[in-house]
Amino acid sequence: VQNCSSCGACANVCTRDAISMQLNGEGFYQPVIDPDKCILCGACERACPWANAVENPNGSAVSPKTLAAYSKDESVRSESSSGGIFTVLAERILDDGGVVVGVSQLTPTKIGHIVIDNKVDLEKLRGSKYVQADVGFVYREVRSLLKSGKKVLFSGTPCQVAALYSVLGKAARTPNLFTVDIVCFGVPSVKVFQKYVKELEEARGSPLRQFVFRDKSTGWSTYSQSYLFDDEKTVSEPIGRSKYMQLFLNRICLNQSCDECRYRRLPRIADITLGDFWRVSNYHPEMDDNRGTSAVLLNTAHGWELFDSVAGAVVQCESNVEN
Repeated sequence: VQNCSSCGACANVCTRDAISMQLNGEGFYQPVIDPDKCILCGACERACPWANAVENPNGSAVSPKTLAAYSKDESVRSESSSGGIFTVLAERILDDGGVVVGVSQLTPTKIGHIVIDNKVDLEKLRGSKYVQADVGFVYREVRSLLKSGKKVLFSGTPCQVAALYSVLGKAARTPNLFTVDIVCFGVPSVKVFQKYVKELEEARGSPLRQFVFRDKSTGWSTYSQSYLFDDEKTVSEPIGRSKYMQLFLNRICLNQSCDECRYRRLPRIADITLGDFWRVSNYHPEMDDNRGTSAVLLNTAHGWELFDSVAGAVVQCESNVEN
């Protein structure tokens, strides 16, 4: 448990529902076993991506095709943390009658995975959320959706993608599943985030309604955090003045297991990897207008296929993984 990444694979694979993910003292989700339900079958140990290396069933490349890219739809791009590529991919899956799985702000202080089947709800999945997410039983839900013949685009941290493959087992080998992971810096403590929100509410004298981790109204490279309170007031704070972001960026409140994550390197675990292409102006100045540019790693032929199907909706240029 000490090195647990909180991916939730063990809870999702347990047929007796003997495992629940609960916050530990430091504010990270950890598996708690109910001894009255556990039958010592060992399924949880076999499913653990920390204990057992998991690979992409589509065979990830060590040197993936690498792009700098952003959506041609400026409204999508402005509402996204970087270039809006996730939304472009998600819209394609939804147009095909599929579903999209991603992380949403369920309450002002709780982040978790949800499944959506329409474009209106895509706004719930856009934008970075710098706090550990509760996956719940979403891997089980994905398994059921794939069994019913649905196309599924799953997005999450690399360890969550590995957990999905582990829970699915042989069922992960299907053309209907596409996976996207993020360039993950590590996941911050839920309890630290809750304490920060409480301080914001006390200072404002009003409950928080929405927390925007990456507000690009001040520019992509100089983004702010913004907070919408119940009194209808929105307060913005430059990233350099946010105590929470300083704790995050200085790796003070991250899960211990993130330092030893086996999925943070090449080859990547997902079909496609997305992140901010910071300093893109050093390599592709024509791609930098300070409105957000994504780094896109096409790790598998399956990922290439999906990206190629939306190529007309993005501005892109070829780069390399070293950049």
